[in-house]
Amino acid sequence: MKKIVLSLLTLAIFSCTTENETTTSDVAASNLSAKVSTSKNLITAAELPTTNYSLTTYESCSANCIEAGSAIYFEKTNEQTVSWGGPNNDKFSKTVYIKYFNTLTDFKILVLSTEGFSDLIINGIETGIGATANTWGEYSLPLGTTWNTCDIKNFNVKVAGNGPQAEFNTSYGLVGKCESTCSTSFTGKSISCDETREVEYTFTSKDDVSNLKIQGGLTNFTGEDAVVTITGGNLTHTQRIPGGEKNSNRIITIEGSVKACETITINIKWNSSNSGGIITGSWSAGGTGVSVDPVAGLECQN
Repeated sequence: MKKIVLSLLTLAIFSCTTENETTTSDVAASNLSAKVSTSKNLITAAELPTTNYSLTTYESCSANCIEAGSAIYFEKTNEQTVSWGGPNNDKFSKTVYIKYFNTLTDFKILVLSTEGFSDLIINGIETGIGATANTWGEYSLPLGTTWNTCDIKNFNVKVAGNGPQAEFNTSYGLVGKCESTCSTSFTGKSISCDETREVEYTFTSKDDVSNLKIQGGLTNFTGEDAVVTITGGNLTHTQRIPGGEKNSNRIITIEGSVKACETITINIKWNSSNSGGIITGSWSAGGTGVSVDPVAGLECQN
């Protein structure tokens, strides 16, 4: 009888232990399921959507520089995962990513949250900038005209909304413009000196010029308008007769924009009755930052 009672007691204890283990396992599975279900928007850094900028890794403000006319900039990045809710503050979670860099005119801070955000608080000031989940929001600060390469920009960035704030302290040495590898120049040469005249002018600027103007005259002009062929830049030309129809000279004007270190050529052909050695008037080139001597009248060498 004692053996039977002992066996029954052992079976009862084993049954209770098994039941408790199963219950604990079910709770753990339930908690794991809850964590996974709240992470449906999470993405890795490799899966981030592209921005509107061409960005490469920042090395230092002295090692990096921005090429004239280039739209490639140098980013620093950071990320932070925030969890909250439940007994262990891990029921919900989001990851916030940040990129920051400068162009030649602005300092940029780009922010993405896997749960979206409602405000960027920059150095304690609410900006009202928000974005939906997995979408970049952008803060832009104009640099003005007095900044220098390696000036330090420090920002405290708080990303608010949809859970606790993520906070970043950023420091960035501004990347300057690369030194120009060319110089500004303006030259001209005569090519043909018979009744059909031909000359060519060449212009290069060490910087971008948005308001370039090149102008000069052709002497003893006869026949139809001159044939003007422009290579390079984004330029248009006009020609006019100065002082009325009886004047035998023509004024050619070329206007538009040119990129830094881009060489443009202006080839001009026209008919002329000029029997002298000089076949053009003086030509000049001007625009913001352009300082070159005019090209004196071109002379035939034959």
